[in-house]
Amino acid sequence: QINSDNEKLFWNGQKTAKNGVGIFVKEPLAQEVLDIKRINSRLMWIKLRLEKQTMTMFSAYAPETGKSEEMKNDFWAAFSNTISTIPKSETILIGGDLNGHVG
Repeated sequence: QINSDNEKLFWNGQKTAKNGVGIFVKEPLAQEVLDIKRINSRLMWIKLRLEKQTMTMFSAYAPETGKSEEMKNDFWAAFSNTISTIPKSETILIGGDLNGHVG
């Protein structure tokens, strides 16, 4: 997590600058972060309290073309399994690079 006066960066990845995901949140909204889950270097979420609702914001970086099918399948399984744990009463926002795998 990196802080400045105006925003907070919640980050997950390696110092090699390969892969990694993050979510910037402006202050004072950063004070409303209820939970953070770092699944792997390609997938994370933060949970925010927004007035009377809870929002889960995902940051995802899908394996690009040329990566092994096993790596791609592992990513999509983790993504699907993680989303399925979010209560239906919560709003879900997904951001990131899905590398053309939408649908």
